[in-house]
Amino acid sequence: MNKLISWYNQNRKKIWITLITGLGLFFIAWRLFFMFDLNNGSDNIDYMEDQISDNLNSITLSSGKSAISNERVDLDKEGITTIDNFISYCNSGNLQEAYKLITDECKEEMFPNINRFQEIYYQKIFGNGRRNIKIQNWNGNIYAVDFSEDALSSGVYSTEDNIRDYITIVTNKEKKIFLNINGYLGRKTYNKTTQTGNLKIVLKRKDSYMNYEKYTFEFINNSGNEILLGKIEEDDNISYLVDSNNIKYSAAINELTESQLTISGLQTKNLQIKYFNPYVTTKNIKGLVFSKIYLSYNAYKAYQNKSLYKDYGNVYISL
Repeated sequence: MNKLISWYNQNRKKIWITLITGLGLFFIAWRLFFMFDLNNGSDNIDYMEDQISDNLNSITLSSGKSAISNERVDLDKEGITTIDNFISYCNSGNLQEAYKLITDECKEEMFPNINRFQEIYYQKIFGNGRRNIKIQNWNGNIYAVDFSEDALSSGVYSTEDNIRDYITIVTNKEKKIFLNINGYLGRKTYNKTTQTGNLKIVLKRKDSYMNYEKYTFEFINNSGNEILLGKIEEDDNISYLVDSNNIKYSAAINELTESQLTISGLQTKNLQIKYFNPYVTTKNIKGLVFSKIYLSYNAYKAYQNKSLYKDYGNVYISL
């Protein structure tokens, strides 16, 4: 033991220099490896972006980053190619092939036939000729698509007719890719049933758009009384969405009539209601409310003093 201590004391300086040098070389090597790996990953991402861009005919990929987070995202090569094909068909006036690439839900909501697609979408964007198109990932499978004038074909450069659309890439059960266009994001099916008094309410589905949502309901009146979902002049009490922060998003009552909100005795009625709920990635809608339902509207109308009427119902549907 004494010999070991004596040897250490004699060689202490050399031992510590060797240890410190070794640790220093190790950290340098580790850092170089990390930097190489990081750069290699970046090169792979850039290569993927270049590979996608090289195979596009009608659109330009403006960035490999999400417009929302400003972070690089995994680009959907097949989905972007489908957007490119859709734009190519539109630019060449091949509406039949372009229409085939739209989801059934999107057609059902906005374009039930190819003539409506031509009137609502094609004429608005491509009616004056070919377009130059840049796309960027917005969030997830949603892409921002910017249409600008093709100065070469029109002979005039102008930004007045620039249009932005949001196109969503959808893969169906058969792994085939289709598109939701014109700001339509997609559909969620609920088929949730709740009841207040003799009124059964079935929430069938939700169709989401960039600027709002539409909910489709089935109302089943099991009584002989006329039921009113809410009075137009009391629009805050008819229906609204509520998020996890208890913020309310009102229904577009101005688009409805009292007749639409009335369920006759023993009637079953389907009704679609729009809610002012624009797409925000951090928002969490937790419920849907009908807060003041007139369960016997005939009786309400018969009252001279309306304040005496008390037969109200209310419904909260968890989402």
